[in-house]
Amino acid sequence: MPHRVMLPLVFGLALLVGLGQPAAAQQTIFRPVAVVNDQAITGYDLQQRMQILQTLGVSTASPEALRTAALDQLIEDRLKLQEGKRLGLSANPETIEQARADMAERLGTTPDALSALLSAQGIGEGAVEDMLAADAVWREVVRARFARRLEPGEAEIEAELSLLQGRGVTSWQVREIGLPSAENQRGEEATRELAERIIAEVRAGADFETLVQRYSRAPSAQSRGNVGWVTERNLPPQLAGALSGLEPGGVTAPLPVPGGFSILQVVDRRVETPQGLDPSDPELRERVRRGLMAQQSARLSEGLLQELRRDALIELR
Repeated sequence: MPHRVMLPLVFGLALLVGLGQPAAAQQTIFRPVAVVNDQAITGYDLQQRMQILQTLGVSTASPEALRTAALDQLIEDRLKLQEGKRLGLSANPETIEQARADMAERLGTTPDALSALLSAQGIGEGAVEDMLAADAVWREVVRARFARRLEPGEAEIEAELSLLQGRGVTSWQVREIGLPSAENQRGEEATRELAERIIAEVRAGADFETLVQRYSRAPSAQSRGNVGWVTERNLPPQLAGALSGLEPGGVTAPLPVPGGFSILQVVDRRVETPQGLDPSDPELRERVRRGLMAQQSARLSEGLLQELRRDALIELR
């Protein structure tokens, strides 16, 4: 995610000006906007996370969509930290700094430059550390819960190598429409019904990009829904399976994702056959092992998070 969008100065100053507002206004911003298992998320928490998302380049189709995305992240962060606490796991300064370094690497910058960028936009270090702590603790939670299931066996590695040798690797260029269930308190069932109506429109000849602009609340909406090329090796099996039977122009059924549903359209498809693969090459085997671990970790992580959300007491205010 190398994109960066600098906030308008007036938005960055708005939070700072709030410090000089009357006591009643200051109290309002610190009122809870949500409660997750008796743990509050305040208006200030929400403003800070919205500003973080914008500063890091997460653009959305509307301010309301940005608010929804930020609140959804904060709810998930509370659940991650709460599960960590239940397991006796917490973030320390070293793990937080490692999470900062990992984020900076994904953004194509350095930890110091990232901190300076966020600070320049009026984002408090506490808000940043809360986000990084949730990320660091969650990785430990996934390891603790699923340690034995993360490491692929030799048979899995051999099977993956055989796939690479025996057939090409399929990639798809896709567009997406992201529909958060929390938008306007729509709910999961109504969001699924909306997704099915959109799919029916596409299959009846409607232009997918037009529907992106009308409905999508995913960050990709700002680029007409374009996600780019995705490779089957880097996708969960259920998602690769949903794309595998589609020709360019085809759309998936509604795909459950954390916080809502996604609709994908295949723009193009290609198959690449690796040349000169040596199954005994240690570097190749290690890449395959790590790739399988990443896929399994993503699947288990998503499933656990959905389970925590389902069982949590979440009140929106």
